[in-house]
Amino acid sequence: MRMNFANYSMTSPPLPYGINDLCPELCVTPGPPKRIRCFVKGCSHMLRPPTRRGGGDVCPDHGIRCHSSGTYSYADVRRNLIVDADLFATRVVGHPFKYESDRFGSENSEDALSWNVFRSLQREGQLHKVAQLTTGVVSAEEPILYLWGLRTSDDSFEPWDFLIAARERFEQNLPVKRPLTEPDIALHLPGEYLILIEAKFTSPNSYYVDGPRQNAVSLTKSELLDIYWDPCVRSLDREKARQAERVHYQLWRNLVFAEWMASQDSRMTSPYLVSLTRSGHEQGSCSQFRELADASSDDRFQHRSWEEVTVSCCSTAGVLDRLAAYCKAKTAHLKRAFYLVGDA
Repeated sequence: MRMNFANYSMTSPPLPYGINDLCPELCVTPGPPKRIRCFVKGCSHMLRPPTRRGGGDVCPDHGIRCHSSGTYSYADVRRNLIVDADLFATRVVGHPFKYESDRFGSENSEDALSWNVFRSLQREGQLHKVAQLTTGVVSAEEPILYLWGLRTSDDSFEPWDFLIAARERFEQNLPVKRPLTEPDIALHLPGEYLILIEAKFTSPNSYYVDGPRQNAVSLTKSELLDIYWDPCVRSLDREKARQAERVHYQLWRNLVFAEWMASQDSRMTSPYLVSLTRSGHEQGSCSQFRELADASSDDRFQHRSWEEVTVSCCSTAGVLDRLAAYCKAKTAHLKRAFYLVGDA
């Protein structure tokens, strides 16, 4: 059945393609031109994959581009979303405060995953359960949700003033031109807690080692530790970091931001950083980063999984069924992404 993407707005749009819809084995004809059979089961269309010089073919029946790397992307970003797709397409895509919005349609997009999970939780008033998982504080009060520094809870998508202030504090005079710190997800309950979440799906927690810059937009390890530091930081031991073989720079920057931003909120606001990954992934990087924590505050950094979030927030029958179905079927590189309770 051919989908009409021009008229995508509907009450219950279909979920993104999942494990039961896709064929994980590539069927390729070398050409020229090279072609790949559409990854949707039963489809016979042979498509030119995207290259650096061209966008490739879009399957006329399923609306996807099939990549040589064994993944795919939707021509219409809304097809990759499970909640408020039209709002996302008009208010988030292309937002000047959001760094990069050209990968939202990708099967492996951690940004699309973040929206699908956390926007769904926000709509159902379940964000406090994620906060409880992190802080241990039992409270039914819903925190404010920020995605990529944009206030999402009230649909204003206004940039977060605390994040703007933190960027001015730490990133006004960077030695190289590079993207500013952009927390993937944040939960803020004023006067109680401020949680920054570094979300990963298929990519790793990257790191710096001693020596020169890795590329034209990176910092050195020494620059990272000098620039991203403030007397208010209590959770990290900078001397340990100087001696460490590697420092995972996204985690370091985000924890420093969390502490500084919490200090701007109130003396009572507790800062946290969560590395959110698939279960069983990034255990090594998170263990190494935890070694840099001050012994008195090692709970400020936590490693949690998408599976934990899903199980803790979707346990009530009838609530968030759509999100649970999405997570159960979600793929990464055409294979099952998450292993939840009851999966084979």
